[in-house]
Amino acid sequence: MPQAAEDVESTPISIPQSQSPLPSIPIPSIPLPSIPLPSVPIPSIPIPTIPPTTQYIESSSSDIVVPESNTTVIVPEGRLVRLYYENFHSAHPILIPAGLYDKTKAAACLHQVVTFIGSHYSLVMSNDTLHEATWLAVSSVEERTPATVQALLLYSIIMRARNEITRAESCLTQAIDIAVELGMHRDGFAVAAASSEHEAESLRRTWWELFIWEVQLATVQEGIPLRCSQLFSDVLLPCEETTYASPSSQTIPPPQSLASFRARIFTEEEEDEEGGESKEKKKSSRYSSFAYRIEAARILARVLVLNRLPETHQDHLQAVANALVSWMHHLPECKLDIVDMFGTIDEMLFQAHYTIRYAAMLLHLPRSNLRPRLPESPFAICPRTPVRLSPSLTRQVHDIKTVEASKQLSNLFSMRSGAQGTSPLAVCGLMLCGLVQLAAAERHGAECLDHHQNRLVLVLGYLRILRSKWALAHEAYARLRATAAQTAATATSEYSPFESRSTPTQANPLPLAEDEMNEAVSWSNLFSEYIDPTCGDSLSLYLNPERNYM
Repeated sequence: MPQAAEDVESTPISIPQSQSPLPSIPIPSIPLPSIPLPSVPIPSIPIPTIPPTTQYIESSSSDIVVPESNTTVIVPEGRLVRLYYENFHSAHPILIPAGLYDKTKAAACLHQVVTFIGSHYSLVMSNDTLHEATWLAVSSVEERTPATVQALLLYSIIMRARNEITRAESCLTQAIDIAVELGMHRDGFAVAAASSEHEAESLRRTWWELFIWEVQLATVQEGIPLRCSQLFSDVLLPCEETTYASPSSQTIPPPQSLASFRARIFTEEEEDEEGGESKEKKKSSRYSSFAYRIEAARILARVLVLNRLPETHQDHLQAVANALVSWMHHLPECKLDIVDMFGTIDEMLFQAHYTIRYAAMLLHLPRSNLRPRLPESPFAICPRTPVRLSPSLTRQVHDIKTVEASKQLSNLFSMRSGAQGTSPLAVCGLMLCGLVQLAAAERHGAECLDHHQNRLVLVLGYLRILRSKWALAHEAYARLRATAAQTAATATSEYSPFESRSTPTQANPLPLAEDEMNEAVSWSNLFSEYIDPTCGDSLSLYLNPERNYM
């Protein structure tokens, strides 16, 4: 059987082939006639060159312009105006409220400056897009009107924020020239030149903003002569911001005078000891936060004039020091807090408190033992504080007052969560605040180094969020950070967080029970790990309550 199988498999299978192939049938060729086609000329259609335009999508949730391509981004003017009012207006509120801006036709130069400032807060538009066009509009303007003064003033502020100091100073000088020529420093001008209550209020605010900005600019630019401070001015004081923001002109009350504001300490009724003031009266003030900001700027101007003198009389120095302290003492109850119950910051009151702390540092630092390491920079980013003799207080007292003013200024910025509404004038004060904390850390030694470094970290953090908007903040952040690194290289802490720290010891400790001793040691170790020492050895007092410091 196996052999048979092999035979079957090896036998080839033959497939029969066809014996006769199929015959081929020839197909006759039929010639086709050639039909000539006429030549139709095709006209050339020119394709127009379309300039690159902005393609943007408005997000329904955030209202932010998102570009679809890498073309030049141009945000609508209305959006830039909105960005101006949302981020900048509250810091320098001289223009009419946002709700009335579109209803009144702003001058072309002023509108150009507003949109230019608004572009600095756009997430998709470069700060330089409108730079040259705005400078051309400002430099070529010929009208000598209040709108021109406002445009030059706002342009000076944003140029200082961009570290373009020459343009900032020249525009401020030109704005003051036109304002004085028009008579904006006199009481009757606002009413005569305005067509509504809001416009009159805007003109009053413009003059006072000129006065304040000139003083703030003079803190870092010694050549500014403080012209507004030398002129006699009887311009009435601005009203509250909430009142000014109302679209109804009937809400603006009759303005108060600076003379009545300065005499308020002697003329206003005081709270009686038994009945006291009503709650409604305590919630309001006769004078606005803007008025207290003006008074703070006046005190700062006195400090600048005093520091420019080679020698200071004892009474002159003490008078300015008294003004700084009494400004705080005479604040009404409703002006003690810079935030309301909803967390909204009163920007004018914030700047007033900031200015007082800034002025205190500038007054006491030159007369103290503290020697901040002023960073070398081609830009004026920090006040120069040459050493001055103190005719009254000792240098140690000036040390304390300088550090305390720096501490209070940093506390102010700890209440802000972002850069919205922050004025560029805050950068120089923050810079000086950080340098004072560094100088104090060097002088106080390692015992409270972490305490001062914590405040320095806060200052650097706020400058860090401002640097994306302004070149001035970018320069200040870089210089202060570099100075801090140099200081850390020469003076290091004796301990670091989460490492073993030596707690203060007592020469002759009182005997304690074993349980009390163990508990005291336990709490001492816990505090030494998580709580930084503070100036004045307050931590040692807490950990060693038996020590008598009284």
